[in-house]
Amino acid sequence: MRVKKLSVFIETYGCQMNEYDSDRILNSLSGIPVNNPSDADVIIVNTCAIREKADHKATSALGRYKNLKKSNPNLLIGMTGCVAQLYGKKLIKQIPYLDFVVGPRSIPKLMNIVKDLKDSLDVKKIETSMDVQEVFEIHPYHKKDKVNGFVSIQQGCNKECAYCIVPTVRGKEINRSLEDILEESKLLINQGAKELTYIGQTVNSWKHNGERFHNLLDYLGKLGGLERIRFTTSFPRDVTSKMIDSMKNNPKICRQLHLPVQSGSNKVLKSMNRTYTIDWYRESIRKLREAMPDLSLSTDIIIGFSNETDEDFQETMKLIEDIRFDTVYSFKYSIRPGTLGEKMDVHVSDEIASDRLYKLQKKQKEISLENNIQHISKAYEVLVEGVSKNNSDDLFGRTTHNKVVNIRNLDRSFVGKMVNVKIKEAFQNSLIGEIY
Repeated sequence: MRVKKLSVFIETYGCQMNEYDSDRILNSLSGIPVNNPSDADVIIVNTCAIREKADHKATSALGRYKNLKKSNPNLLIGMTGCVAQLYGKKLIKQIPYLDFVVGPRSIPKLMNIVKDLKDSLDVKKIETSMDVQEVFEIHPYHKKDKVNGFVSIQQGCNKECAYCIVPTVRGKEINRSLEDILEESKLLINQGAKELTYIGQTVNSWKHNGERFHNLLDYLGKLGGLERIRFTTSFPRDVTSKMIDSMKNNPKICRQLHLPVQSGSNKVLKSMNRTYTIDWYRESIRKLREAMPDLSLSTDIIIGFSNETDEDFQETMKLIEDIRFDTVYSFKYSIRPGTLGEKMDVHVSDEIASDRLYKLQKKQKEISLENNIQHISKAYEVLVEGVSKNNSDDLFGRTTHNKVVNIRNLDRSFVGKMVNVKIKEAFQNSLIGEIY
């Protein structure tokens, strides 16, 4: 007798690691993805706990499915991800219609958990153990001919930054074997992926059996069928000359790097336990740009950590004006449970942090637009990914610099192909171009 496959609806919050985990969750259940939660046998909210706001947003999302559970008692509702790991039993007690809570490292156990629940609907399941032998056992689901995909090369983090909850919810750093990374890459390439992004909490600290991150980049460059390589998120102290050489010499590696700085002040960086100075960071940027003058840079900045002063904030403003990042992901500091920051007595008031954040974001919008305007009349290779969100008659793709380009008058048969595009218009977050 043929067993009916489960229909699965997944709502994903947070970073690219969570997007990747959602694809692994789908494959772990051998599920059929559905776009409407009312069509699902299993609904999963895959959560992020990096900031308090994201934490609350994810838990409140479950409330949308309460009535579906009432009308369909056989429906299973679960929470996965970092919020699940952080709160565990507390969530089951607080949310009576929640059937299971599963942490990031326990995805390989998910199929058995769901089977048990299907057999006993009055049971609740919690699995937040960090002691999982095969963390990377489940490959991600990949829709055939989808242009891009993610490959995790690392789980967890050893850096212990004072503001960061990742070591608490994802555990100590585990680096995946080179063989597994190449195997999963080939699997996605065979399913139609042309561009792969290699992800980890501090991706460039990867090492395994004597191999380092620059060695991994060299191996990836030899994969047939893979046209573009991206990676995120990198840690400043782990930007080495060998990594820079591998980036420079490998034509498949995109001219784009996300390198979180968090603050422009040495005093604040020290209180964050970031282990590098601003001089170190600036020197790394200098070396990267010397090797790759057209390198596009993005970063993360936290405003209001510890006793950040106006002078500290001005140093951050000076940094973004000097380096001129293409994108800055900036946030007010949010105290997270179990971090060193939680034990600190002093943090900047919300009012002051909000004012500083506004000023920084306003300046960065100006810089982003000015940077993008410089692309007008230039030509780039663009990997076409699909239909534009702005206009269904247009397609969109990205340049090697990770610039989104909406392409006019392009037939859908070009999806998945590299095309030469001339830039006609520029906005803060995107470009408009025409094929030539």
